[in-house]
Amino acid sequence: MNNTGSDNPTNANEAESLPTSRPLPIRIVVMGLVAIVFAIVIGSQVIGVLYAIFFPPAAPIPDQATLISHTSKDYGADDWFYSSNQTPCEVVHFFQTQQAECRVAPVWCDNSASSTPPEGSKTRGQNVARCVGTQNFSIFALRWEAIIATGATANEVTQFRLNREIFWTGAVPPYNAPTLDGGFPNFPTDIPLPTTAS
Repeated sequence: MNNTGSDNPTNANEAESLPTSRPLPIRIVVMGLVAIVFAIVIGSQVIGVLYAIFFPPAAPIPDQATLISHTSKDYGADDWFYSSNQTPCEVVHFFQTQQAECRVAPVWCDNSASSTPPEGSKTRGQNVARCVGTQNFSIFALRWEAIIATGATANEVTQFRLNREIFWTGAVPPYNAPTLDGGFPNFPTDIPLPTTAS
């Protein structure tokens, strides 16, 4: 008797009709590997750019600085105000070590981090220097500026305003230094800064 409902085929024709697994063509395997490598390369670049957008670097800050205030005009355009126990010249020296170009008021910081103000100068709220630095990160760039002055009270030695602006195009425009009037509000601006870097 013929058993047609059997799960086990009884003749060779039925056995040959079952599907057999075939190996993938080499071309498909190579295309798949290229697609994976491409995704990893593009993904790593995109992740780096996204990380830079969400976590941009901060401007350099010396040790022993205490934050007094912070304002943000726009995303990536910030203004911080600090006080420090370091002398103004020590703060200037710190920013110079961060590859900043500093304009220092005459008779201040002559080859040393002076702990005392120059003879005959006012001791409180006097502008000492303006330092500017740039930095590239990811595909972007930033410029920061520090305006350093003597402390306004007897308890603080130095205070400084630190501005940072991020340029999302990656190109840093030419720097036009503002006048001292844009420095510390309500502070004397009786020492003009020289036009050449020291």
